Amino acid sequence: MNITFRQVDAFRTVVSTGTVTEAAAMLGISQPAVSRLISDFEDEVGFQLFQRAGRVLVPTDEARLLVQEVRQAVSGMEHIKDSAAAIGKFGHARLNLVITPGVSSQLAPDLIGKFAVKCPHAMARMEIAPNDDAVEWMVSQNYDFGITTTEPANPSFESLVIKDSDVCCVVPTGHALAGKALVQARDLAGENFISYMLSSRFRFEIDQFFAAKGIMRHMQYETRTTDSVCRLVSRGLGVSVVGASLDYLRTIPGCVALPFAAPLNFRAVLFWSKNKTISAVGRNFLDIVQSELSHD
Repeated sequence: MNITFRQVDAFRTVVSTGTVTEAAAMLGISQPAVSRLISDFEDEVGFQLFQRAGRVLVPTDEARLLVQEVRQAVSGMEHIKDSAAAIGKFGHARLNLVITPGVSSQLAPDLIGKFAVKCPHAMARMEIAPNDDAVEWMVSQNYDFGITTTEPANPSFESLVIKDSDVCCVVPTGHALAGKALVQARDLAGENFISYMLSSRFRFEIDQFFAAKGIMRHMQYETRTTDSVCRLVSRGLGVSVVGASLDYLRTIPGCVALPFAAPLNFRAVLFWSKNKTISAVGRNFLDIVQSELSHD
């Protein structure tokens, strides 16, 4: 049996329209060509497909059974064509990122926004893991990239520092420190202090800094993300030291961001596994990150 797609398409179209004339118009071919395709198809399947009733072609019982299979097959072909087009536009591609809470508020969403412009049909998934160790494990399994606050020690990872900036002090609007040009560590002695979770390496560095200076803070609140730290500050629950740009922090209502005098910096590191091939969509994301760094 030598059935062609053109025969099948002609058969399906004639069943739908009921006439060779309309089928020819839909297929963009001549009426004799449609009739020939139907005749050839009947020869191949071995039974009559249509009976004429005036100007209308009525499918036989056998044709009605066959057309169901044909429609499924054609639908499958259409799906293949759509899938191929989508893959060409990264429509079926997925970028999987896993990040620590400290970079979830601003940096990662900004990068995904730029990625969306370059690959508008691709999907992006951003998972937040509780600490750097969890991020490294997830990247070693099936995530494309991780973003943490320290460079991974594991030699099986490639890494790229994508942010390295000073830390800031955040206080509520109207706080006694809100008018200072530069906040010193001693200024926060005895203050209610909103911290990152103990699992955060950035939290560890901040605590070590204050401990070395013998400065006691009132440690009352803990949370995971920079955004949630600032939201608690804006409610007047305390002050904090965070890793984010002054421009971003100053967009949060009720929160005043100030330079903080400390030998601390906030780093964000992008890393990926050497043991996995970077996908096309992953390469696009990495190109975006590298382009951003070249313009800084």
